[in-house]
Parts: sequence; structure tokens; C-alpha cells
Amino acid sequence: MSSLKESLYSAINVTMPLDLSTQLGRHACVALILRGNSLENLELGYIQRAFSDSDRWSGQLAFPGGKREDSDKTDLDAALRETLEEVGIDLTNPELLGRLNDIQARKAGTMLDFYIRPFVFFTERNFNIVLDKTEVADFFWVPLKEIQNPQRVTTYRLQRENIGLELPAVYLDREPPLWGLSYMMTLNLLEVLAAANK
Repeated sequence: MSSLKESLYSAINVTMPLDLSTQLGRHACVALILRGNSLENLELGYIQRAFSDSDRWSGQLAFPGGKREDSDKTDLDAALRETLEEVGIDLTNPELLGRLNDIQARKAGTMLDFYIRPFVFFTERNFNIVLDKTEVADFFWVPLKEIQNPQRVTTYRLQRENIGLELPAVYLDREPPLWGLSYMMTLNLLEVLAAANK
């Protein structure tokens, strides 16, 4: 194991991640994929969802992943399968660093009976990205230092029914900006990795 991967693995596994499986029923599993040759130049992979009038999350920035299916023996299997299906990245178990905190889904500030389970991976391979165009418009890498750039901090106006919300977000050179659960997972990852820099 490379020294960088060892540092990342140690940082991710300092504490046990929050487990919501005993409190909430339904869930989805996503993959946060890191790459780079030092802590200073790590990049994180995102998808932009396909643009569709029938999808309330049309065009949103997110991580590859989806709901666990009967064919998935574990939550990790679900994250691996969905990542392969959506973007053609065939992650392997040795590339797994660990899990972040489960995060409860919400709608206009109301907590839902649904949670997201984020798995973190580190890869040193190059991939031929193959998008499932029905679900994904793009896959792209963003340097972590850009995500942390204060000049990229912005807000996202969410309009749901009769409610308008101004939510924290970060601008990643495309619209809409990164906000919501994917932004919260990103912040959790940055917080965890900060320990590796100490």
C-alpha cells in the first residue's frame, strides 16, 4: 500500500462512521472516488445527472451510486455496481478506503425515511469513462483545493412548491453548483481528510 493511500485509509478510519441502518429503512449507496499523487493535489470525481424534465434532480451534481437491489449482497456491492453502470468505472475492493457517515435525506427541510451511505475509494488507475446517458450527462474531476477555495462559495436557491430556500453551495464551473446532500458528503470528506494533513 502506498504511503498516500495509507494516510488516506488512516484518516477515513479514525472513527466509526454514523450508521443509520437501525433507524431508517430505505437507502442508497454512493462512491466518492479520490485520485492524485499527494495530499495536496487530490481530486474528487462527480457526476452531472442527465437533463430530463421528468427528473426533479435533472442536471444536479452528485456522486455515482443508487439504491441497493436484490442482486447486491452488500451495500458496497451496490456502490460498485451503480458506479460501473453509470460511468463505466470498475472499482475494486482494494481501492476502498472506508465509509463516511450515513446522511439522512431531506426535502425542503423535512427529514425523510431514507439515507445515503457514502463509500470512499482511492485509485491510481486511469479509466475510460463510459456514461449511461439516460442517467448521467458527465463525469468530471475537481481538485479538493478548488472545492475549498473561498471564492467558490455561493448559494443555491431551491424552489419547492411554495417554499424558497437559500442553501449553501460551492461553484464547480457548471450550473447548478454543488449543494445539498452531495455537498454535505463532500464537506464530511474534507473534514475527515484534514486529519491526515496534521
